[in-house]
Amino acid sequence: MSVAPAASCKPATPSAGPAAVVSLLVLALSLASCAQAPHADAAFERWRPARADAVAALESHLVLHGVASVLPLHELLRSASSWQDCAAEPFALPPPAQWPAVVSVLRLVQALRAAGVIDAIEVHSGYRDAALNACAGGAARSAHLLHFAIDFTPRAGADPGEALCAFWRREGAGWRMGLGRYASGRIHIDTAGHRSWGAPVAGGAAPCRQLPAAERAVSPASPLAPDAR
Repeated sequence: MSVAPAASCKPATPSAGPAAVVSLLVLALSLASCAQAPHADAAFERWRPARADAVAALESHLVLHGVASVLPLHELLRSASSWQDCAAEPFALPPPAQWPAVVSVLRLVQALRAAGVIDAIEVHSGYRDAALNACAGGAARSAHLLHFAIDFTPRAGADPGEALCAFWRREGAGWRMGLGRYASGRIHIDTAGHRSWGAPVAGGAAPCRQLPAAERAVSPASPLAPDAR
């Protein structure tokens, strides 16, 4: 499902007569494409054609599970901020075995929005292969590598730290929600196991819960160690 460039957002005038219903449908699809145009990303559109079939397959999977519109695809597929320093690519497709985890993370984002915990966010990192994860400083068993995770920042408004912690304590176990916070201000979420780690939330409060190092490394509830951004 390609995103139309802004210049093409000029819907045709609906025809009259028997073809009117079809014309109205075309118009509606055209307007929907126009609404998505601000999410277009030139770098992603250059990267996409070489792996068009794989990207289309992932998009179809997200559509099938009703989560295709949760995040712009070009953000969902960002690899890591340090991709250039690591001689990697700016975007990365998670392997098909991880697509159910992609869906569960997107549903968690939906739940966080519905609860008023987050609003608009920008995703900076998603799936990373082993080489990029190691170069970017990720843990050997990072959720970015073995499951699926996103690191994001709020686009505007107050820091959601306290609300995130409250959601994590109240509903995190049911979601198998991993919640990490970094000194950079980035926030990590995954659905690989109920755990929390990282820098203090806004106002100097402690993280939601800081597991002992040994428990973080191997936990029955969470086989994945907390991962660096």
